Amino acid sequence: MNLVWTITVAITGAAIAGCAALQGPPDDLLSRVPVVEIGQPEPKDQPYVLHIRAGQPIPVQMTIQGPLLLQPAKATTQVQFSQSLYVYKEWSSIDGVNWERGAFHGGASLGLAPKGGLVDLRVDRAQ
Repeated sequence: MNLVWTITVAITGAAIAGCAALQGPPDDLLSRVPVVEIGQPEPKDQPYVLHIRAGQPIPVQMTIQGPLLLQPAKATTQVQFSQSLYVYKEWSSIDGVNWERGAFHGGASLGLAPKGGLVDLRVDRAQ
């Protein structure tokens, strides 16, 4: 009976902790932690919110690697977001108040053609 009680308490505790993690950041998060613009150094040993302004160039480094290649290859490009975005851990927000978890999804496709390799990456905002 004692073992059943211990397991029940452990499962209940895990469920409560899981529900708390799903609640999201507090409404006043931007006043509680540093807000770092992309490209600035991140604070040491403390959480922060990353802010990306709409239209701001963002460097993106891509790596292609695997057993079919003699050596990994890297390329850097720049992208720009169509709207401003705040990112905190696995949460994101367009207004800094309403946060979504797992707000992005995407995919990749690779191909070969006579003109060379083709790589297509897609990132969408979850609806």
